[in-house]
Formats: sequence, C-alpha cells, structure tokens
Amino acid sequence: MSPAQELYSGMLVKLRDSFPGKVWDGDLIVPEGTPYPFIQMGNTQDLSEFGVKGGFFGKASLDIHVWHNDPRKRGDFSNLMFSIRRLAAQLSATPGYGWCLSGSDEQVIPDNTTKEPLMHGVLSFEFKYWRKKS
Repeated sequence: MSPAQELYSGMLVKLRDSFPGKVWDGDLIVPEGTPYPFIQMGNTQDLSEFGVKGGFFGKASLDIHVWHNDPRKRGDFSNLMFSIRRLAAQLSATPGYGWCLSGSDEQVIPDNTTKEPLMHGVLSFEFKYWRKKS
C-alpha cells in the first residue's frame, strides 16, 4: 500500500476509535442531518520518497476537516481539534511504514454556505515515514 494511503487509513482508524459515529471518510458525502460536531478525512499527499542503502524514507501530508454549528462553543471546537492533533502525534506505525509527525497547522474558517453559520476547522499534518523491512 502507498505511504499516503496507509497514513490515511491509520488516522481514520484512530479517529473512529476515539470519536465513534463522528468520523466520515473523505470520499463519502456526509448525510443530511448528521449531528455536529463531526470530522471528515481530507486530502493526502506523498511529498517525497528517497532510498538510502536499501531503506526508503519520505514525507506525506494529510488534511482533516472538523465542522461545528455553534459558534458559542468555540472552546469545545478548539478542544476537539487539539485532541485530533494529539492523536496524530501518537501515530507511530502502520503495517508497512513507521511514522513521525513533523509538523501541523490549524485553521478555523467561518463558513456561511448554509442557512446556519458553521465553524470549519482544517488540520494539516506532515509526517516523515520510513518503509519497514519486508
């Protein structure tokens, strides 16, 4: 499996274990009426891979989106995103790769594309990886 897909799958499992019923695969449309807050997996990118004496190393990125419909609960929203950041920092291995979180970025964007105002959080993570020996 590609590093980016293992990263996506590894975080999806961690998030679903920690937030049952609140995590959506990025390829699926979130059903109308889904209760807030909820988490949606986003884009992945394999930034680079290089080999050194038979070992393979690289960087991959992952975006995770968080949605909330109550701007008065900004603190709860912020705590949820912080919890996701802690989970990302704990990801150290998937079946084919070892992982180390090397950077993260958090944005909160007001969203007025619906009848009710939403808070849209975007968490962007960058991981370094190494391929485990087969």
